[in-house]
Amino acid sequence: MRKLPSDQPHCRLTRQIHCLPVQMRGVEQMAGPEIANLDDRIRQVIGVAVDACGLGLVQKVTGLPLGFSNVNFRVETDQGTFLARLCRTQPDDRIRDEAHFLESIRASGFPASYPIARTDGTPITFHDDQRVMIYEFIEGEEPAVTPDSARQVGEAIGLLSTLEVPAGYSSSSLSDIDEAKQFLITKAKQLKKYPELFSQLQQETAEIESFLQIKLPRGFVHADAFPDNTIFRDGKLVALIDFEDSCEDALLFDVGMTILGFGYQDEHPESEQIRALLEGYQSRRPLSDLELDMLPTMVRRCAHGLTLWHLQRFIEDPTARQQHRISELQHRIQRLHAKDAEVIRSVTGR
Repeated sequence: MRKLPSDQPHCRLTRQIHCLPVQMRGVEQMAGPEIANLDDRIRQVIGVAVDACGLGLVQKVTGLPLGFSNVNFRVETDQGTFLARLCRTQPDDRIRDEAHFLESIRASGFPASYPIARTDGTPITFHDDQRVMIYEFIEGEEPAVTPDSARQVGEAIGLLSTLEVPAGYSSSSLSDIDEAKQFLITKAKQLKKYPELFSQLQQETAEIESFLQIKLPRGFVHADAFPDNTIFRDGKLVALIDFEDSCEDALLFDVGMTILGFGYQDEHPESEQIRALLEGYQSRRPLSDLELDMLPTMVRRCAHGLTLWHLQRFIEDPTARQQHRISELQHRIQRLHAKDAEVIRSVTGR
C-alpha cells in the first residue's frame, strides 16, 4: 500500500486500527499464504463425507490456502478429484440455500463448482462437530487483475443476475444494515477506545442506511466475486466459486463488490478495468440510469459491509491479516467519498 502523509484522515484511522493488537495479545505476524492444516481427525471427517457421497476410496488429501472463513482441501479418490469444504462460518440454512441455488442453475451451464449431494440427497455431512460439503474440483488458477479478467468476471455476474431465484430460497444480505447498527451498539465498549474510527463507522452506517431507501432492481447476487473466488484456465474464466455469501439483494451490489475485487490496482481504481467490467456485465444485463448514478455509493456500501465483517472477526480473534484488511478497506472508504468516486463517475459518464 502506498504511504500517505500523516495528516491525512486515512492515516489517522490506520494508526487507530494498528493500535488494536496492542490491546489484544497473541496477534500473528503477516506471512505468506497459510495452508489448511490436515490432521487425523480432519482426514477422518473428510473420509466420512466422501463415503456419504459415494465417491470411492480416499487416496490423497491436500490442504489448500486458507481464506478468511472456511477451510478447503483437495481430495483425490479412485473415482476422481473433489473439493472438501469444512464450513466454519455460515449457519446450516444458508449452506443449504447455497446448494439449492446452485442445483437450480446447474442445467444453465453457468461456470461454477457445483456441490455433490450425499447419497441421501442432502448437501451437508455432519460428523465430529464438523460440517462438510463436497464439490467438483475445478483445475485452474487465480487470475491476474486485468481488463480482460475484469470483463470476463463482469459478464459472469451479469449472467448470474438474469437467473431466477428458486422457490424456497431465503438468504438475505450479510451486509444487513440493522445487524451493522447492532454490532456498533454491542461492541461499543471496545470500539470507543478508538474514537475516530468509531465515529467514522457510525457516520458511514447512517449514510448507508439512507442510501438503502432507494429502490433498485433485486435478484440473486454472488456477493463475493473477488479474484480468489474465481478460477481461470488458459486465460479464460472456468468457474466462479464460494457462493456461501450469496443472497437476494440489489443486483447492483454484485457490481459494486466486483469493482472492489477487479477494479483496483495497488489500492487505486483503474478506469480501464472498471470500464471492461461494466461492459462485460452490461452485455448480459444493462444497468439503468439510476443504477449508474448510484454505483459509487454502492461500492462504498460494499466496502463498509466488508469492514464491519472483518472488524467483528478481528475483535473475536485478532490477526495481522485481518488488521491489514481493515486498514485497506478504511483507506478505500475514505477515497470513495472523493477521488475513487470521481474515477467511477468518469467511466459511467454520470
